[in-house]
Amino acid sequence: MIDIRAVFPSTVVFMLLTACGPSASAPPPIASKPNVIVTLDGKTHTCVVALYSEPNGSSIACADVVPFVRDELRLPKRSIYDLRTISKVEDAEIAKVGASLKGAGYRYIGGPRDDR
Repeated sequence: MIDIRAVFPSTVVFMLLTACGPSASAPPPIASKPNVIVTLDGKTHTCVVALYSEPNGSSIACADVVPFVRDELRLPKRSIYDLRTISKVEDAEIAKVGASLKGAGYRYIGGPRDDR
């Protein structure tokens, strides 16, 4: 016969230990280095897009960031991007670029935006 006094404490300990681990619904941690950096320039209203490993990027219209990242840089979906700003950039413009990249399947690293 099973001793309920032994089963109950074992079950409680098991449940408490499994609750201490990472949440299954939480996204996996993102690497500290993005694959691509998108810098929004508030003065010229353009975006500079560069691979993390490149010292210089390409200046393009912010509306063309996703096609550039996908077609020119050939970064696959789930690649990591970071958004940065030069001078004053409206929050709506930053949100628009971020939403387009997220909608295309890219992940935001969440780094600092203001590079002044």
